Amino acid sequence: MPRLQKHKDIRSKTKQVLSLACILALSLVFSSSNVIRVRTITFTAADGLEVTADEYLVDSEKPYILLFHEQGSSRGEFKDIARRFCKLEYNCLAVDLRNGGNNNFVSNQTARQLREEGLNSGIHDIELDVEAAINYAHRKSNHPVVLFGSGANGSLSLKVAVSNQQVRAVVALSPGEYFMPGIKIQDTIAHLKKPVFISSSKAEFPYVSELASDINQDYLTLFEPKVGSGERGSASLSEQYDQSTEYWIALILFFKELM
Repeated sequence: MPRLQKHKDIRSKTKQVLSLACILALSLVFSSSNVIRVRTITFTAADGLEVTADEYLVDSEKPYILLFHEQGSSRGEFKDIARRFCKLEYNCLAVDLRNGGNNNFVSNQTARQLREEGLNSGIHDIELDVEAAINYAHRKSNHPVVLFGSGANGSLSLKVAVSNQQVRAVVALSPGEYFMPGIKIQDTIAHLKKPVFISSSKAEFPYVSELASDINQDYLTLFEPKVGSGERGSASLSEQYDQSTEYWIALILFFKELM
């Protein structure tokens, strides 16, 4: 057998073994039988806008992960993802931010309310929704929260985490410079000194690496997919994405370090 072909076969078998190990680990983590109570709630942002969210409750004394969808999406983006995080003994709050639309047949009620009331929807206004969600979750559990955002709202989560003392850590999936020229995220997060997990597709990885390059490496977990080309944003964690396992394993290890 040619040497090159032999090496390819070895790499292929190694990937298969790693994939099986990851799947086994995930099945063990997500097999717990804790009861998840789901309800739709509302709370009010500082400018008076009523914000809608789905609350996935395991135990009111457990900390919260706050889930912020892609721009143009809704809380429906996290229907399955939230339940998986609850298996890690976190409550989840999947929030309809005002820069939203529809996802998984779930309409963004905060965006609808925004249109009815004629309020603003710039970055600082969206930030009011994030802060209201943080305040709600902190009051409920008296624990600092983990911010989890995708796309533009991943970038916003990083920004908010810099100065908000109620934020324990932040996860940003496929963040970017969505708010230029007014705000440069790379400069804003340079002094972020909280645990940070950033992931992307393989094609995006050089870009997000540069975005996170000024964060102290002691706080940063930067994940690049090794199996396949990866996926952008929360799609990387979807059950419909065949290679989502490696993303989940990386996230589980990150959350384990927070405990």
